[in-house]
Amino acid sequence: MSRHTFTRDTGKPHTSGDTPVPRNNVKPLTDIPGWLASFPSLASITDTAWLEAVKAAKEFVLPPDTVVIREHQPCRDFLLVASGNVHIFKTAEDGREIMLYRTCHGEVCILTLGTLLEGTDYSANAITENEVHAVAIPAAHFHTAMAESNDFRAFILHDLSRRMRELMGLVGHVAFERLELRLACLLGQLYGQGNTTQIDITHEELARRLGSTRVVVSRLLKEFEHMRRVKLQRGRIELLSSESLAQLSKK
Repeated sequence: MSRHTFTRDTGKPHTSGDTPVPRNNVKPLTDIPGWLASFPSLASITDTAWLEAVKAAKEFVLPPDTVVIREHQPCRDFLLVASGNVHIFKTAEDGREIMLYRTCHGEVCILTLGTLLEGTDYSANAITENEVHAVAIPAAHFHTAMAESNDFRAFILHDLSRRMRELMGLVGHVAFERLELRLACLLGQLYGQGNTTQIDITHEELARRLGSTRVVVSRLLKEFEHMRRVKLQRGRIELLSSESLAQLSKK
């Protein structure tokens, strides 16, 4: 699958030592940006530092399979996803990938958050799963909002805590659960999200989300098909027995 690379003229990297954002005679927003509707908690914040960050924000639309972030690159902006899904993953030396989490509609990118707070380079990769409407807030405005806006800081800490719980759950799944069980759980989630009995996904994509290889996942799917749990097609998996899949995922 070909992947686009997203590049944007963002200027020089920012650090916590950047020149503070000037805040003279800042007035409340009269024209509320449309993207704020995806973030009700942020839309209600009236602190000066946050309002200036909103004014400095840049919006952009990315097509599917666009590389948004590459591991070891510097971070220049704080990213929010107004619509669409972004896939955040790590790649091993042997080429295997494991999905860490997804940033979806109305969520902030925790990867850019951690990178900005620590002043380090990106520690993972990010690719769009579908068309994504994203918002980038310059690092200098982000740092000012974190330092001076209590409501914005509370929002960030709450989201960071939620992501931490999700990552702890991921560690538990990878460390203690059999791959067969994890595959059944993932398929159940995908069927449930689409409220359908068919999902369009490749064996390679499933392997990437599970941190395994395509060969191993294909073998397990063949076993599921032999037990009449699913029916395999090219780029598609049809659910035949939700009860059997649910029973397996609970073992």
